[in-house]
Amino acid sequence: MHEQLIIGLEGTELSAQERQWLQQRPPQGVILFARNTESPEQVKALLQEVRACTGKETWAAIDEEGGRVNRMPWAPFNQRRHASEYGAMYDRNAGTAIQAVYQDNFCTGEALKELGFTHNCAPVLDLFHPDGHDIIGQRAYGDHVNKVTALAAACLNGLRDAGIEGVGKHFPGHGRANADSHVAVPEVDAPLATVLEEAESFSRLIAQGLRHIMTAHVIYTSANRQIATTSPFWVHHVLRERMCFFGQIWSDDLCMKGVGDDVPAAATAAIRAGCDLLLVCQPEGVRAIYQSQQA
Repeated sequence: MHEQLIIGLEGTELSAQERQWLQQRPPQGVILFARNTESPEQVKALLQEVRACTGKETWAAIDEEGGRVNRMPWAPFNQRRHASEYGAMYDRNAGTAIQAVYQDNFCTGEALKELGFTHNCAPVLDLFHPDGHDIIGQRAYGDHVNKVTALAAACLNGLRDAGIEGVGKHFPGHGRANADSHVAVPEVDAPLATVLEEAESFSRLIAQGLRHIMTAHVIYTSANRQIATTSPFWVHHVLRERMCFFGQIWSDDLCMKGVGDDVPAAATAAIRAGCDLLLVCQPEGVRAIYQSQQA
């Protein structure tokens, strides 16, 4: 299972235990958070240290969406607009907004590439819903598939042209959810046809070359009341078979309450559902999953 992991790290340098895991059972990648970032020089050194342990081109991911979701407190990362601001710009002049999103993400991508990153967990493809929990809110480009698709495509293209792979999230859509999946198990109580219609932003981006998609820890009451991340219906039937997605399916962080308290069990369920990559972001979760693989 370790080859499918993308793991969080404890601090700004590797611990002795992390070095051992990286050397003996290297994951597919690592993901950095604010706790791992002090300066450009330190981040670059940390990722170099990771790859020195694994001896290969281990992936390095981060959440740099812009707006309130940023991990590195220096330019260009800490000075970017919320997605919703581009949505408002799109309403005034679609072409201007698309170009602005592209340029912002191209500059961000270049800066990420320089530090040693390979993936950015963006764009957000969820639709905004005024009744949904604020965990999405301003992170959404808008409330309509056409707008979200156009701006998310500009984000994806800007990142890609800078050498960074984007990860579209959170499939099939988190915007209507009634809770934050970091701390609870959210539900979306909408007809299946509505959920599928609003997931069209994913389908359209797949057609434009999106290669990485992250699942949502959300229960959709119209689809067997299953959490999407661990649901064969959503991961395999809808995403693989109906949307013809042949890229990499990432679970959202398996340390989140949205998939329970047992990280190894959640990882097994996500793999069974059809996820390719397992995000385990918190140090205690990383420890639990590596220890579970020792037997």
